[in-house]
Amino acid sequence: MSVPVDGAQAAVYQLSTCLLDVEAWLTKTQVMWLGSQHLLSRLDIVHVPILSLCIRVQDTARDLAVVIDSRPSLGEHVASVSRSGYYQLRQLRPMFQCLSDDATKTLVQAFIGGLL
Repeated sequence: MSVPVDGAQAAVYQLSTCLLDVEAWLTKTQVMWLGSQHLLSRLDIVHVPILSLCIRVQDTARDLAVVIDSRPSLGEHVASVSRSGYYQLRQLRPMFQCLSDDATKTLVQAFIGGLL
């Protein structure tokens, strides 16, 4: 930052505010090692120090409703979507008694289409 002498105090305040914002953002940060099971088994680092924080290494992370696994597979994401879909379908079950067969088919097809 390049400022005149009389702007130094404002520059220090602006820098401090910016660093506080970065630190607040880092509290939401997740760290994950990506690699094969063989390579991941050789890592023993479970915490990563960043500024005044110590971030725990995760096996999975959720980003925009997609579950990312540390191993290159979609197993965790598929399990998460399946659990969510099964739960939502069970929530719809009481409504099926009140609907016609055609309305029930339409509702189930819309539900399944929403999952894909």
